Amino acid sequence: MNLPHPARFGPCQSHRSWATLGNHEPDLVHAMPISVSTDPIRPTERQAFWTEAICRSFANIETKPLGSAVVSGHFEFVEIGDAKLVRFDSSPQCYTRDARLVSRAGSDEFMFDFQRRGCSAMAQAGNEGMINPGYGVLYDARRPFEDRLFGPGQRAEVLIATVPAASLLRAVPEAERLCARPLSLSGTMARSIAAWVHTAISMPSAPEKRGAPDITAYLSALLRVASGTSHQLTRPNLFHLIDGHLRTNIANVRSAPTLAAEFGISERTFHRIFADRATTFERHVLHLRVELFKDLLRQASLTNVPIARLAHQCGFADAAHATRTFKDRFGATPRDFRANPIGQPTD
Repeated sequence: MNLPHPARFGPCQSHRSWATLGNHEPDLVHAMPISVSTDPIRPTERQAFWTEAICRSFANIETKPLGSAVVSGHFEFVEIGDAKLVRFDSSPQCYTRDARLVSRAGSDEFMFDFQRRGCSAMAQAGNEGMINPGYGVLYDARRPFEDRLFGPGQRAEVLIATVPAASLLRAVPEAERLCARPLSLSGTMARSIAAWVHTAISMPSAPEKRGAPDITAYLSALLRVASGTSHQLTRPNLFHLIDGHLRTNIANVRSAPTLAAEFGISERTFHRIFADRATTFERHVLHLRVELFKDLLRQASLTNVPIARLAHQCGFADAAHATRTFKDRFGATPRDFRANPIGQPTD
C-alpha cells in the first residue's frame, strides 16, 4: 500500500477515522492486510512518513529515531473482528503516546506485543520492563506510554495485538497492574498463541478457513497464566491452538497426555476437543499428515525428492504406511498422484 505524503494531511487521526478515507472496511470479519514500507521513500522524508503511516493505520503515536541509523521500517496490518493484528519491524526508534495524544486519539484499547527480534524497553504508569525475544508485554493505550525498540543488526520486530479495553477488563479485571511487565511466552500454549497471531497476519486466509477464534480470549489466557491461574480457554479456542501446534510439529507429534499437560487441561478435556468435531486426536493427526503429504507431492520443486523422504517429513513411520493411508484417502498411490496431480481426486 502506498500512502500519500504526510504533508498533505493534518495531524494524525485515529484508525477508524482514517479508514473512511479509502476502501478499507474495518467492520469486516477478516479484512485483507495493509502493508506499509519506508523502502520507496526518500531518507529525508522517512521519519514523517513512518509516523503518519502508523497513526493512520493502528496507533496514534510520536516516533523518534534512536542513534544515527536511517529510519527504516515496515508493517503488515489486518483486522479480525474487533481485534487488530500487526507485524511490526523497524530500525531503533522510540515510540511514545503522551497525554495530548491520548486525549486526541480517544483510544479505548489494550495492546500486547510479542517480541520476536531485538528488545523493547516499555514504560507506563511507573512500571518499566525490558522485553526480550520469547517474552511479551501488555500496555494500556488509554494512558501514556513509551516504547523503545532496538536490537542487533539495527532491527527489532514485534507482533502487536490490539483488543477493546472493555472486553479484556471483563475477562481479566486486574489487567491494568500487569502493564509494562515482561510476560514469559515459553510455554506451549503461549508459543501457540504467538504462532497463531503470526499466521493470521502473514497468511490471512488460514484463520479464515479454520474459523476465527476470540483473540481477546487468547490474550486473557496469557495474562491469567502470568498471574498464576488457569487459562480458562474454551474447547473451540483450544482446538485452534492445538491444531496449529500439530501442523507445526507434525513430524514429531507428542502423545495426548503430554500435549494435554502442556496446554493446561485434563486428558479427558483434550479428547473432548476432538470429539466436538466428530473425530479423534489420532484421526486428526493422520488427516493433517496425509493432507501435507498430498501438498508436498503436488510441488514441482520436490519432484526429485524420494517419496519415502516426504512421508517421513509428514510424520509417517515409513513409506508403506504413507502409501496405504494416501490410497485409502484419495484412491491413488502417491507415485500416481505425483505423476498426474491435476487429474486425481482431491478427497
